[in-house]
Amino acid sequence: MPISKEAQLLIDFVRRHEGTRLLSTHADVVEFSGVLFNVDGSSDDPEIDGHNWRSLLRDRGIDGECYVTNIQPLRQTSHPKFSVGGHMTVNQDGSVPVGGECYLMPLCSWHNNKARDGMAFEHTETRMLKLFGYMEQEPHATFSARMASDEEFALVPLTDRGGAGLLSPPQLGNQPAAMLDQIAGQDGSEFFVLLRQCEEDGQTFYRIDDAKLPAADTGGG
Repeated sequence: MPISKEAQLLIDFVRRHEGTRLLSTHADVVEFSGVLFNVDGSSDDPEIDGHNWRSLLRDRGIDGECYVTNIQPLRQTSHPKFSVGGHMTVNQDGSVPVGGECYLMPLCSWHNNKARDGMAFEHTETRMLKLFGYMEQEPHATFSARMASDEEFALVPLTDRGGAGLLSPPQLGNQPAAMLDQIAGQDGSEFFVLLRQCEEDGQTFYRIDDAKLPAADTGGG
């Protein structure tokens, strides 16, 4: 049975990063006027637990239309609609070094497309988010779950209807068993990724502590 785009993103995230140190993240509102390029391998905006990259921008007061001004489609497309939170880099090859920085700004689907990779985007709107700790092909849900917190655990449930938040409510005492009990029995909520905040050698980071996800789609008939 085909699985959803949201599920595949989490499956891929666990495959790539299980057993590794995941840096803490944060996002700062900045003014940036320089030329930017699409990040190679950044996701579009699927909602996981009710969150997508557009919501990260809007939560910080960044809204409006697609920022790109110098490259315009020749026919009617999604432009200038704010369709996705577009991941941008100053590197023309679209790369974001591990532990490096990238930017997030409003884009339409036409500009947020691999066909536009390597194209220099100019923009007159300069307010955007600078992301620290973002990893290519990462969903917003896991990025947000790794934001600095006093809580040891962060849960990313994969639900059909979306959830009300990524971190466990205080009344659960941030205990993994209670967090998983909370989502048990909800429609489509048996799948999850549980992250644990650790500190070793003076570095604060996260590890994938537990995960239950649907089997990956092999594409077979």
